[in-house]
Amino acid sequence: MKKVRTVILAEGSFEDFGTSKTAYGILRFDPESVVAVIDSEHAGKDSAEISGLGRGIPIVPDLSTAFEYNPQRLVIGIATAGGWFPQEWRKDIVLALENGLEVVNGLHQMFGEDEEFSAAAAKGGGRIVDLRKEPEGLVVASLRAQEVSAAVILTVGTDCNTGKMTTAFELVREAESQGIKARFAATGQTGIVLAGRGICVDHVLSDFTAGAAEKLVLDEAADSSVKLVVVEGQGGLTQPVYSGVTLSLMHGSLPDAMILCHRWDLDKVELVETPLPPLADHIKLYEESIRLIKPARIIALSISTRGLDENTAREVIDQAREETGLPATDPVRFGAGVLLDALLKNGLEKVSLYAGTVR
Repeated sequence: MKKVRTVILAEGSFEDFGTSKTAYGILRFDPESVVAVIDSEHAGKDSAEISGLGRGIPIVPDLSTAFEYNPQRLVIGIATAGGWFPQEWRKDIVLALENGLEVVNGLHQMFGEDEEFSAAAAKGGGRIVDLRKEPEGLVVASLRAQEVSAAVILTVGTDCNTGKMTTAFELVREAESQGIKARFAATGQTGIVLAGRGICVDHVLSDFTAGAAEKLVLDEAADSSVKLVVVEGQGGLTQPVYSGVTLSLMHGSLPDAMILCHRWDLDKVELVETPLPPLADHIKLYEESIRLIKPARIIALSISTRGLDENTAREVIDQAREETGLPATDPVRFGAGVLLDALLKNGLEKVSLYAGTVR
């Protein structure tokens, strides 16, 4: 498939992994499409110098400079708390649209409803893609996700920014490499950019968030040859700011099993700064929260060890494994084989019937 030449807008935020997670996600999984990153604070450097990703991709000071690389689209590379739009970026959005670029927006503010942006698109032939715009016709959940023949896995987290999207994406890639036809169900803006489809559930009216998750599972499993659907998780049950979305995903997707995602340096719940419970408490909370709807266990841990050397990373993973008795890995560093093995060895017959030899 032909790559769309992409510029990522991360002005003033590229060094912040938490804020620029959309930029980092694209650079990790689709670096071939990226021609430049905009961040005046680090202009002149290579993307890999700041992010550790996208070696050879230049950081440029502004959109005018980025035009030298003949981009076809501009992607908003940040995900702010609450999805607010930095108004100082307005001139760049207008300039992109007036020059015929596709502008991909994952923030809560709908660019397509902005008169200035719409006028700029009409003038220059640009196109606005609002990733968080929910599809029409969503309905409340009706527990239909349990009817699909594919195994459904949901990534859940000890908090936000713990690698749920990355883990889901890596697991799908690992399954495909082992001959298992798998699908990634995107529930956030970065996942939708990568997959080319999905629903941003955090922008859906609360009555319909579980229904949106159900629709994703039904759609991705509609092809009977698909044996595994991995649903991208959001938020966390102990994160009070976003826990509503987390629970809706659980009740809508009705997973056969869950993978708990954790970040090694997390000791407090972000945004509210309350102490982070032990991993065992998170496991119990998730399993109890879904038990009466459809029993599903946490069967493995995904530990983000970003920033650690390899030996220390292995020690952190081993500690999590000893603490919980569950298989654990960092799928970015060491691959998702441990996670796939956990699925196959935990009696998920909807996967194992088609998996061949378990490694």
